[in-house]
Amino acid sequence: MVIAVSQSGETADVTEGVKRARANGAQVISIVNRFNSLLSRMSNATIYLNCGPEIAVAATKSLLSQLAIFYLLSFTMVNQFDKAVSNLKNVSEELAKTLRLNGTKLEELAERFKDAKDFYYIARGINFPIASEAALKLKEISYIHAEGLPAGELKHGTLALIEEGTPVVAICPNDYTFHETLSNVMEAKARGAFIIGVSDKEDEVYDFWIKIPPVNDLFYPLVSIAPLHLLAYHLAVKRGKDPDKPRNLAKSVTVK
Repeated sequence: MVIAVSQSGETADVTEGVKRARANGAQVISIVNRFNSLLSRMSNATIYLNCGPEIAVAATKSLLSQLAIFYLLSFTMVNQFDKAVSNLKNVSEELAKTLRLNGTKLEELAERFKDAKDFYYIARGINFPIASEAALKLKEISYIHAEGLPAGELKHGTLALIEEGTPVVAICPNDYTFHETLSNVMEAKARGAFIIGVSDKEDEVYDFWIKIPPVNDLFYPLVSIAPLHLLAYHLAVKRGKDPDKPRNLAKSVTVK
């Protein structure tokens, strides 16, 4: 079985991979947002994101929907679908509170760093892909250079780039990654970095705290990425950029 993921269902590299998989006898399940897309027509079964049209080039709601689908799939494979639904409903409620709590603060943070040249996002374990995603969204819509990297890799080059006032976003929830990530945060802080902590546990090392709710370790990516998407949005607006239509980018890559 091959699971193919594409918001548009038209992405060239994904559809090409599906063609080769089918030629070798694979069963294909696609996870897409657009109905009657090329990928859905090529698949044996399709799971739709059902998150409405993703108008902006930079995907946000479709990314969260993809995560939710994968949580549902994973729990279903161990016969716990109902538990997954209940967990996601609770996380959704907490996420709405998080956005309300941080909304104005994030706009103020964006005003402070609208002229920043660089942003660095660090995290460990299950949270690391969120650091990469947050950095991607920032560079896409605000045109600020941004990198997401494993917190333990700071000493392999990036620490040399940290200077006074450099914004470093630490995705540091109170899970199994907390203490080691915090140790790396302290290293960046000692070099003059302005630390933006994304956590459900406050710490004095943070210069700015984006408070997220305490959830099961598996669900921290969901509650961490949404406020960071919002931060990228505010930074783009503060810099006078259109966050829906970033320069040089297309909604879906339909050529090789």
